[in-house]
Amino acid sequence: MGLSKVPTARMGLIYGILGMLVLVLAYWLDTTYTFQHGPWVIGASMAPGIVVGFVSALSVPMTGLPELVGAFNGLGGLAAALEGMGVYLDPQATLFVRGGGGGGAAAEIIFLQTSAMLWVQAIAMILSIVIGCMTFTGSCVAVLKLHGIIDSKPRIPPFRWVWTFVLAAGIVICSILAFVGGDRTWNDRNDGVAMVALVAFASCLWGIMAVMAIGGGDMPVSISFLNSLSGFSTSAAGFMTVNKALVIAGAFVGCSGIILTLVMCRAMNRSIVNVLVGGFGDTGGSGITASSTSGRGGGIGVSSGQPQEMNVTTVTAEDVVDTLTSAKSVIIVPGYGMAVAKAQHAIAEMTKILRSRGINVRFAIHPVAGRLPGHMNVLLAEARVPYDIILGMDEINPDFPKTDAVLVIGANDTVNPAAQTDPDSPIAGMPVLEVWKAKQTFVMKRSLRVGYAGVENPLFFESNNAMYLGDAKKSVEALIELLRATKTKSSLTEQQTGKDNAVLGADAQVDIEQQPHTPTLDPVDKFLAEIPHLQQEAFIKLGVPNETNPQEKRVSIVPNGVKRLLQKGMLVLVETGAGAGAGFLDSAYEEAGGKIVANARAIHEMSDVIFKVNEPTKGFIEKMYSG
Repeated sequence: MGLSKVPTARMGLIYGILGMLVLVLAYWLDTTYTFQHGPWVIGASMAPGIVVGFVSALSVPMTGLPELVGAFNGLGGLAAALEGMGVYLDPQATLFVRGGGGGGAAAEIIFLQTSAMLWVQAIAMILSIVIGCMTFTGSCVAVLKLHGIIDSKPRIPPFRWVWTFVLAAGIVICSILAFVGGDRTWNDRNDGVAMVALVAFASCLWGIMAVMAIGGGDMPVSISFLNSLSGFSTSAAGFMTVNKALVIAGAFVGCSGIILTLVMCRAMNRSIVNVLVGGFGDTGGSGITASSTSGRGGGIGVSSGQPQEMNVTTVTAEDVVDTLTSAKSVIIVPGYGMAVAKAQHAIAEMTKILRSRGINVRFAIHPVAGRLPGHMNVLLAEARVPYDIILGMDEINPDFPKTDAVLVIGANDTVNPAAQTDPDSPIAGMPVLEVWKAKQTFVMKRSLRVGYAGVENPLFFESNNAMYLGDAKKSVEALIELLRATKTKSSLTEQQTGKDNAVLGADAQVDIEQQPHTPTLDPVDKFLAEIPHLQQEAFIKLGVPNETNPQEKRVSIVPNGVKRLLQKGMLVLVETGAGAGAGFLDSAYEEAGGKIVANARAIHEMSDVIFKVNEPTKGFIEKMYSG
């Protein structure tokens, strides 16, 4: 069904929610697992979790989404660990059916598990506790690192591998001692409980030590890996309690998390072992000292040795707008800075303005951009940026040499040329977005500080790069104001230029025409003034509804066609969002003289002729206005 695609991902989530809801309700109503007053007790215990889940999901901003996912991963692991401890303390742990069966005499239909079944249950219980506790404490550390409470740099204790061996050996020994009383009396509430507690404590320490060693640049990978661990702990809990639903659901989560982790590691050109071993980003930097200048900075390639001062070019909003409006192709590279500044809506508006001027604007997304897999895609989708102009790294990297301008907004490590030019860099070999190959790049950051991975970025000192420093949202809003201002000033500028040319004479006119200038939209502006009159004089109305086929991205009439049709006396009515799949926003249709209609019903009632890409159905034809 293609639910992994961005346009259909929402439907995939809905299917998953409905599936889990049906599963929980089915088990809740099954008297084999809930007997007597069990359903109401379980329902009362689930209610606080449901409330907390809804409140946190609705209240946490998009910038806090990575921390929220990490916290949910940790709670999933904790639940599995507590379930394992509860099973160990259950007096009926050696029975295949622990109560249930409908109550009364039916509850006595129970039998002892075989020795092999008890071994499986015991191993699953230990795995549930170990993996669950490691996931919980590891996720807590990851959340604190993401939130900035703990420094993102890796922290590796002395004799780390000795401590790792001691913890692993202690877990194995204590796990064996927890069952020393025999397979029928393994729920020993004295020494056995102490051994299980030691297993949980050692696992918690291991989780903390493991994630503390992982640097900030690898945090998206660690979040994905912790997500897979929470799934495997749930699956182990399913084996422990003979619950098929937990086994299957946990396996789905665990395997999908591992697949995503491997994909991200491949995107970083690193192995999963290298990521989990940690230490990435634990460097002192390249020793580069930056100083601002209005001229172009020096080259790149300083990676170690004595500190060297290099010049950085800083520009104003006017400089950026001059370059953007004279460009034919623009690529925007978003990063976590965009999320922090909540600038996605402003960027979407700027994109709309640039595209309305005929500039080809696209977005380049690195697989590990942000603090979570798909973080940038979610933010851009929230701002209603068309899906078809959002491209991955492999798709768009070959286009950078042909691009006039690149706008890097809050990204750092994912556009670092040191990955290709400096073999001693911690990110050497990591695939990155090759923005420096464009004619001109602008990096929007609050300061010249290093990125989350703690690695210096020589892109800042490239001769074709300029730094546009400041808050991302405020900086983009300044660009939007200037873009709108150039639209109103363009006609006045050309009129004045014409007058000056007439005065200066033919020779001076040639000189002026040869001077570079910002492209204007005079024809569009004149047409905009005529739109109300043309709409009023139109003798026929043409309708453009959304295509009913969700896989269809084309639209029957594009904005340029709307303009030409209106000039011929035909008004085009466009259902909102009809051109989104093809990359045309509603505003583009309005600027071309079309009218945006709220829904398909209004299209049917108001249009004389309806245009569609696909053949209309019988029901569609019956809805059309007759007469």
